[in-house]
Amino acid sequence: MTTDERIDRLTGIVETLAGAVAAHDSVLEAHDRQIGALIELADRNQTAMAELDRRWQAYLNTLRRQ
Repeated sequence: MTTDERIDRLTGIVETLAGAVAAHDSVLEAHDRQIGALIELADRNQTAMAELDRRWQAYLNTLRRQ
């Protein structure tokens, strides 16, 4: 194998690796977005649960004590 052939082969390998890294970065970005959405959903759920607890306590306070 000549030096030029080796350089061409290495260039192909490097280009393939660069493409794989770019694809991997894209997957990571998608996961980051999903995680961000899940965090936002968890925050909204926590707020809703706190409101539900507040309303439940208010309702219980309206009941006649036995």
